[in-house]
Amino acid sequence: MAGRIPLVLLACGSFNPITHQHMRLFELARDHMHQTGLYRVVGGIVSPVGDDYGKQGLVASKHRLAMARLALQSSDWVSVDDWESQQEDWTETVVTLRYHYDRIAAQYHSSKDPPTVSG
Repeated sequence: MAGRIPLVLLACGSFNPITHQHMRLFELARDHMHQTGLYRVVGGIVSPVGDDYGKQGLVASKHRLAMARLALQSSDWVSVDDWESQQEDWTETVVTLRYHYDRIAAQYHSSKDPPTVSG
């Protein structure tokens, strides 16, 4: 996979609760991106929304984060990030994308081509 563009997959949502299909989505997306021959998926991020999202029946973010971490504890490439869920107000997806892009780009700042974040 040398020469391919590094890519991080990002899923935003309530994950109320996270399901097997949420996790399968990452696998399907990774397989598809690899099949294009252009990308090398280097990671995945689950980003649950904050408590002010306003969805009826939304479980507290601390519980949704805990469920997501348990569901993904055996994954060696998808992780849960709590940044979005910790914001005081509901966060637009584009703001979350920018946050993760900046964070990932900083990790790879010495690299010519930081991973692309796809959400």
